Amino acid sequence: MQKQFDILVLSKERLCPSIEDRALGWFFAENFSEVLPELDAEWTILVSPGIRMTRDFLNAVADICVEFPYADAFAPRVLHAESHQVFSSGFLIDQKRGLEEEFRSNRDREIRPIASVSPECGIYSTRLLHALHGFDPEFKTDIRFFDLGLRALHLGANLFASPRIEIESVAAKQYSIPDRIRELGRVYYKDLDIIQYLKFALRHPTALNALFKNRKQLNAKSLAVTELSRFSKEMFEKVSTR
Repeated sequence: MQKQFDILVLSKERLCPSIEDRALGWFFAENFSEVLPELDAEWTILVSPGIRMTRDFLNAVADICVEFPYADAFAPRVLHAESHQVFSSGFLIDQKRGLEEEFRSNRDREIRPIASVSPECGIYSTRLLHALHGFDPEFKTDIRFFDLGLRALHLGANLFASPRIEIESVAAKQYSIPDRIRELGRVYYKDLDIIQYLKFALRHPTALNALFKNRKQLNAKSLAVTELSRFSKEMFEKVSTR
């Protein structure tokens, strides 16, 4: 039987699946590369351990995957389980802060292109995950999802925010951008052009310090990402804040 979805909980600890169904594959790992050979559904949902997976959510995901066959990944809106307020979604590139949650600038709840999918919950084409191979092990925080999204854009992938799909989390987290400037600086340098990096570094001088660590290796990674890139200027404008 062909599975409808593979669900990968980003955790070393094996938790009890909230839904038992032969159409679902459940996996537990901190990096999707650890289970890539076992992922064979058309779509894989990456979730943090605090996400409440429901059948209604899966039905909505199935519908939107059919409605937008050209999409490679979706970011649903993630709600705090108690307050029901949105606290995470997809990310946009923001020159002032580095990145910004999509829902803060998308008041009309439109399907729109984004730069990366939320660390809390993301729906990915399994084929895209195979092409990306895994998270860059250099990045230890949730910034690794921003790097992953930009690498996907260089491959020509289409990433979208899906504000019509919502899911709850019992472990809402606040993202502290100032604490991650060095990591963001390295992502900007590796995955964007030098002009975008310098614009970011001028606003955040500590991002310049990020280049002092293994710059030769960073240059090699940047070349590997951008050499055959399909990430156009037009797409950059679509996934950036205005």
